[in-house]
Amino acid sequence: MPNHTHSLRHQVLRSASALVIGLAALGGASHVLAAGKAGNTEYQQQIAACKNGSSTEDRATCLREAGAAQQAAARGTLTDPGATQLKENALRRCEGLPQSDRIDCEKRVNGQGRTDGSVADGGILRETVTIVPAK
Repeated sequence: MPNHTHSLRHQVLRSASALVIGLAALGGASHVLAAGKAGNTEYQQQIAACKNGSSTEDRATCLREAGAAQQAAARGTLTDPGATQLKENALRRCEGLPQSDRIDCEKRVNGQGRTDGSVADGGILRETVTIVPAK
């Protein structure tokens, strides 16, 4: 009989372990499912904006970008860059300019000069004035 008790205890422990693992997996799956539903709602809102013309892009581009964003979100590769990353990206775009233009570009990225417009209006105009003495 001792073997039977040992076997029964082993089986109960194994079942309990499986239950704990199953509950942990279910908890993780429900979190992923909730995130998926939230992502789907956002996707539907983006599609609606594409179709009703409230997007700043043409319809075909808007629909393509919404689909790409949904796929990236499903893979977990869609990120929301912070202000630091956005500034680094803007400064990186200045790198391809000639040195004299690069300096002015970096000044504009760093907030110097005048800014006018908005993304919704079609663009932001950033302007710096550099006085160059006559020769």
